[in-house]
Amino acid sequence: MRRPFLGRLSVRLLAFNLLLVFLPLASLLYLDTYEKQLLEMQEASMIQQGRVFASAMAGVDLAAESTAILARLGARVDSRIRVVDTGGRLVADSAAEPAAAKPRSAPGAEAQAASRKANERMLYRTFVSPINAVRRWLLPPGESYDSGEFYSGAATLLGPEVQAALAGRYGSITRLSTGGQVSVNLYSAIPVFGSASNEVRGAVLVSRSTYGILRRLYEVRLELIKVFVFSLAAALLLSVALSMTITVPIVRLKRQAEGVLDRSGRFRGRFTGLRRKDEIGDLSRSLSDLSARLERRIGFIDGFTADLLHELKNPLAAIRGAVELALSEPGGDDVGGDDDDAGDPAGDPASGLASGNARVRGLLLRVRDEELRMERLLSRLRELGRIDNRMDDEEASLVDLAELAPLILSRYPHKDYPTVRVVFDARVDGPALVRANPDRLTQLLSNPVDNAVSFSPVGSTVTVRLSAGSLSGLSGYLVEVDDDGPGADPASLPRAFDRFYSDRPAAAADEHTGLGLAIAHAIATGYGGACSLENRPEGGCRFSLVLPRA
Repeated sequence: MRRPFLGRLSVRLLAFNLLLVFLPLASLLYLDTYEKQLLEMQEASMIQQGRVFASAMAGVDLAAESTAILARLGARVDSRIRVVDTGGRLVADSAAEPAAAKPRSAPGAEAQAASRKANERMLYRTFVSPINAVRRWLLPPGESYDSGEFYSGAATLLGPEVQAALAGRYGSITRLSTGGQVSVNLYSAIPVFGSASNEVRGAVLVSRSTYGILRRLYEVRLELIKVFVFSLAAALLLSVALSMTITVPIVRLKRQAEGVLDRSGRFRGRFTGLRRKDEIGDLSRSLSDLSARLERRIGFIDGFTADLLHELKNPLAAIRGAVELALSEPGGDDVGGDDDDAGDPAGDPASGLASGNARVRGLLLRVRDEELRMERLLSRLRELGRIDNRMDDEEASLVDLAELAPLILSRYPHKDYPTVRVVFDARVDGPALVRANPDRLTQLLSNPVDNAVSFSPVGSTVTVRLSAGSLSGLSGYLVEVDDDGPGADPASLPRAFDRFYSDRPAAAADEHTGLGLAIAHAIATGYGGACSLENRPEGGCRFSLVLPRA
């Protein structure tokens, strides 16, 4: 299975770092409170300017004095101040004064500044636009405002706020601007009273755009976004560095652990200790020491088993020699005759002697058969041990299954089952090359065929097919062995390749060790293949084997 680019530990490290990175981005939510505070401060400033101007207009000629005062103020006020009489007619306007021309910078500097601002606007929109979209989706709709063109070109100003001021009250309203930059205009109207009475002689209308506030908020958001971008880059680099120093060595140890044993369970490698001086290095060195000790222990067990199997053959050979000698000697049948006379019901010495001799001979034959069975079992165990431990050291070559299989099957019919035929069906075009040892390949094909022949009824046929196919997710050359036997118990199929397991009747099981299919399975997995056993729908069993192409 292909490993993802980032492991789960790397993703967790990245998520933790990104959690810290999103803290500056979350501070953008505080800007709403900051914006409200700035708007309240701006409105308070406008009210204060309007009250001061209204106090200065008390008891004087509005038309003459207001124009003069506004002319003297010039650009020292940051709000637009307009004065209206009791009929709402405009008598003075601070915007009527011409604005001073701003000095122009060099063309090159303007181009650089424009390019920088364009890049900043792109960066700003990239982050703020999704946030605004989410806010519009989650938050309720905001308050609708009138247009900022409400007083545009009008000589009479009778908006709601002005009417409230002419009635002697404070009036305020908010309208949207209509320029290229959408902003909010705040309007505050303060009544102008006479010097000696509470008579309203007019009103002072103070208005100011929130563009300056939006500009400051834009700059703050832009700085926060820049901090977020740099923090994000730092988090990614830090995550990669942590991944290289933590997850990469762990992945390396994992791969070494997967390579300690091959698919058949044989020890083929060990951990190599890392030179790191941290906890991961200590773990790798501990695993390296553990694998070395495990390898020595497995080697000791394998050697002890091989020596034990070899030593057991000597007393068995002595037992077989003694039994065969006893059976071959003419007087050997007299052994045990005296004991049998005591148990003869007829009391006839000749009859008791013959019965005792037959019994002794039967026991000796049973001893010889059991000794032969033990020798077969030990030979199979030694063979299985060689397959498990020394198969990698055997010389392998390119073998054509299409040529080797007919040669192996030419030894049939089997001497113990002469009436069972074995036929070969090749369904491949050209050679079927695999890399294996020819002797092992002969065992691999002979064992399941012998097993199928032993279960087949008299006069039946065992079919061996060779084709290109797949089994257990492995593709290559597929060998199938079909028989017409009674089939296997479905409950015993999962144990078909277990050692010493046999699904035969008790009388027939004595002649078989239950290791034939286990040896075939060990050889198949040792060559990177697979095998299985199943019941055929039409009856009998099917042994399937797949070996990878060379």
